[in-house]
Amino acid sequence: MTTFRRAVMALVALVLITPAAAPAAPRPPAAGCAGLQDRMRMALGGAAWAHVGELRAVGTVTTAGLHGSARLDVDVVNGRWAQRYRVPVMGSLANVDDGTTTWAQDGSGGVHAYDASFARGIAVTDAYLARRGYAASGDRAAFACAGTRTEDARSVVVVHVTPTGGRPAELAFDAQTALLASARVRLPYTVRITHYDDYRTVGELVLPFAIHTATQNEPENGETITVARYDVLRAADARDFARPVPTDVAGMRGNARTTTVPLALEGRQLLVWATLDGHAPMPFIFDTGGHSILTAEAAKRLGYHVVGAGVSGGAGSGTISEGYTTVRTLRIGDAELRDQPFFVIPYPYSFYERGSRTPLAGILGLEIFERFAARIDYASLRLTLTPLASFHYHGTTAPLHMMFEEDAPLVEAAADDKPGLFMIDTGNAGTLVLYGSYLRRNGFFARYPAGVAATGSGTGGTNTGTMQTLRRFTIGGHVLRDQLTYFTSMKSGSFASTFDVGNAGYQVLSRFVPTFDYAHEALYLDPSPHARPIPVNRAGLRAFKEKPNAFGVMAVRPGSAAAAAGIRPGDAIVAVDGVPAPDVSGADLFDRTCGPAGTQLSLRVVRAGAERTVVLVLR
Repeated sequence: MTTFRRAVMALVALVLITPAAAPAAPRPPAAGCAGLQDRMRMALGGAAWAHVGELRAVGTVTTAGLHGSARLDVDVVNGRWAQRYRVPVMGSLANVDDGTTTWAQDGSGGVHAYDASFARGIAVTDAYLARRGYAASGDRAAFACAGTRTEDARSVVVVHVTPTGGRPAELAFDAQTALLASARVRLPYTVRITHYDDYRTVGELVLPFAIHTATQNEPENGETITVARYDVLRAADARDFARPVPTDVAGMRGNARTTTVPLALEGRQLLVWATLDGHAPMPFIFDTGGHSILTAEAAKRLGYHVVGAGVSGGAGSGTISEGYTTVRTLRIGDAELRDQPFFVIPYPYSFYERGSRTPLAGILGLEIFERFAARIDYASLRLTLTPLASFHYHGTTAPLHMMFEEDAPLVEAAADDKPGLFMIDTGNAGTLVLYGSYLRRNGFFARYPAGVAATGSGTGGTNTGTMQTLRRFTIGGHVLRDQLTYFTSMKSGSFASTFDVGNAGYQVLSRFVPTFDYAHEALYLDPSPHARPIPVNRAGLRAFKEKPNAFGVMAVRPGSAAAAAGIRPGDAIVAVDGVPAPDVSGADLFDRTCGPAGTQLSLRVVRAGAERTVVLVLR
């Protein structure tokens, strides 16, 4: 899910660009590039920038149909920057680069670093632009003109720049005015695009008063900043670039020091029960890869007012709409969060249905982990939460260093001894996942030529790939052999990442008792002495419950028990072992397909209006 983007770099890239150091070997300028650097410098104010220490923009922001206040700060000399929004219902958000680390503060008030290697590369590029690296004597950034193109009905000159240790950026300058028209920076699975407009004179400087930033995959979440005024300071104020202070919204009821609550596994999905604003406890997916989310069905049932019109993406190939609401109190056992913004997403019926039981209410993720250390015992199905300020790990396992590119934790691990950063995802109820760019780069498709075609699902739709048996997966010094693994080659969604290389969820984490300590970016993987067997689908069918009275068969594996029984994609299952479909959840059906080999599974199947009973023998 994309949430708060660092749109401040729109301002940085625009107002702080001055000429680059001369290239080591002269070459003829590309079309439109002759004299561009001098024109660009003069267009923005020329020598007047020598007297600027900090630039501050104050105005408004419009995002996802909501309006709020915005403030952007840029340290012109050292490249530090800060962006702060306050948007009703979404909360107060901030991204701050203090010169060493980039910090993100989400609407709940929690804070974490963007410190994975890709994020650090982005920070180098952002800081290069902020400090006007183009003008630095002897700067070694790669800088090249790439000719002209038409953009928004005007001719622009394209410049490619890559600072040493940074990520590439593409800058497009208006061919007539030499003012920046747009900037593009490639992210792990999308491109951040910024457009600039409404230039005005501020003293001797020329600055943009309209800045729009969005990503290619989620343009609906774009942010438009309208600047009301600029303040030009001769010296930077260090307080403007300090790490955000987490808001004081977390606590423990009754002076408890820790709280332990039951979990459930339904179809391998990890669920925890939480209470919102005094309502009866409801089940949520407990997801390191997610945020505080209510389904639209739950929000309506509980009477929450929903505003905004954004979109959310995840492991699926597309996006899904989202709104926003406020929850006054969120409780898990004795742990409590107050005044929490929640995303509201209209997930399909198949996502939240639980048969005759209380529907799934949503997802709980980052906002919990930013406040509490979380110990998950998959074997005993217990979750223990401890305030991070008082947490001390008492085991003997060495910690794995967690890092963040956005909001989900990443750790170093290796598939077949090929290292990379893997997302640690408690919301992944399936197998280990390896991403296409990593698979191609390391020759996996040549070593694993066969495989069974498979389709997965996630926020935003489906994803496709093949199932393979990976020889070995190594994490934290532990080696897991012969792991059923999903090889995917998605072109969109989080599984299309070109930076992190895979996703480790239930199949890996349930071999351990994981403890997450976000305050110290530490993950402890204590081996579980009573790890449960990994459930295996022995029926060979995949079905979704898109309406209460039937499961729709989506796929049947060739040579499987379902294929032998004559089940086909498009069939409807209206009863399972004699129980009508309205009383059976998708997780229930999956769990029944994972029984011991030889188990009989009776399904009532409808095809073309004809109904019959089919008995599968699990293999």
